[in-house]
Amino acid sequence: MQETNPKDLPDPEDKLLTGSQAAEFLGVKSATLYAYASRGMIESQPAKNARERTYRLSDLIRLRQSSRGFKSPKDQEPAVWTGPVIKSAITEIREDGHYYRGQSALELARTDKPFESVVDLLWETGATNTNQWKRMKPLQLPKELRSLASKDADFLDLLKLMLVSAEMSDPVSRKLLATDIFETARRLIVTMSMNLGLPTKRDKYMPDGPFPIAQTLLHSLTGNKSREKAQAINSALVLCADHELNASALAARIAASCDASLYSCVESALGAFSGSLHGSASRRAEDIVTTSLKFKAVAAWLKDYLRQFETIPGFGTDLYSQGDPRAKHLISCAQQVSSKNTHLKRLLEIVECVRDQLGLEPNLDVGLAAISYALALPAGAGSTIFAVSRSSGWIAHAIEQRMYGGVIRPRARYIGKS
Repeated sequence: MQETNPKDLPDPEDKLLTGSQAAEFLGVKSATLYAYASRGMIESQPAKNARERTYRLSDLIRLRQSSRGFKSPKDQEPAVWTGPVIKSAITEIREDGHYYRGQSALELARTDKPFESVVDLLWETGATNTNQWKRMKPLQLPKELRSLASKDADFLDLLKLMLVSAEMSDPVSRKLLATDIFETARRLIVTMSMNLGLPTKRDKYMPDGPFPIAQTLLHSLTGNKSREKAQAINSALVLCADHELNASALAARIAASCDASLYSCVESALGAFSGSLHGSASRRAEDIVTTSLKFKAVAAWLKDYLRQFETIPGFGTDLYSQGDPRAKHLISCAQQVSSKNTHLKRLLEIVECVRDQLGLEPNLDVGLAAISYALALPAGAGSTIFAVSRSSGWIAHAIEQRMYGGVIRPRARYIGKS
């Protein structure tokens, strides 16, 4: 009789457990198990029926043996950040929020500081009012752009198309340290906000009033000219302008370090931003609201959702232990503008349910979704407002990096075959 090598026998620790079995093994509630998975403490994989997730026994054993495994998601160790650390004087992230050159972004939003003034603060232009913005003329883009901007076009794709067209239409190569760089940068942001209305022929700059860019965005996206609604968009623009050295800001700085043009730096940043794990996450937050409406109870939706997915778009952040202050402010703004919107009501129910069940707080992406629902903006508008606003931060980072000089050239640690 042929003997079996013990090494060929299946490892019992490779056994897969269902969610209920895994929770019982750890001695925790199912919601806690899902919280562990959403924070990356354990991995799960789809079951054969595709509506359940399974957990490897070996991972559960390691988690149970680790003291970390029995901490609340709120009490986990801070995240280990990867990538280069670059000195910057633009934005600082503190526990109570982020600060633009020493000024609280949250306070700037609360006091209705015009986005245009915040941009001048980030760029250190020395401007004391928004007059230069109000008399700004948009860039002249090719007439053919209108035919390419269909009503079904994705807003972020439309912004990418605009940036390429703007660079091709500008006869002068826009060096980041050129004397007229701020005028070009202002014109670029005006053009981005205005030309989002190309598909619906609402591409008009609205400089009259206290919030020119916010008013232009509102008109481009909805045709509405309400000052109250523009004020809510202005708050979102102020809070989204920059957030230290994230993936898109780093992309802008890398391009700038290579002496790329202003347009190319913003294009590089927008490419990183458009990914589903960065700027497009607000659209994913809108998607979960839509799917949740198929369930009468939010708790039933959450239970079903977590059987299939590990993370919930728009929830959790490692930067603020008490929750993202930007989300709290934008949700409050949305409630003041419209508390009766069906999707907004459901979003707020999801926030409460996720907080109670998983101990996770909403982040900026949920805040932008709330603003979008309150203002009846088209799907994906939250990410679009985010991109237009953040372009000001990308430009600030690009200029700062170019002033520092030198090419950003990270090194790799080889781990392949020798």
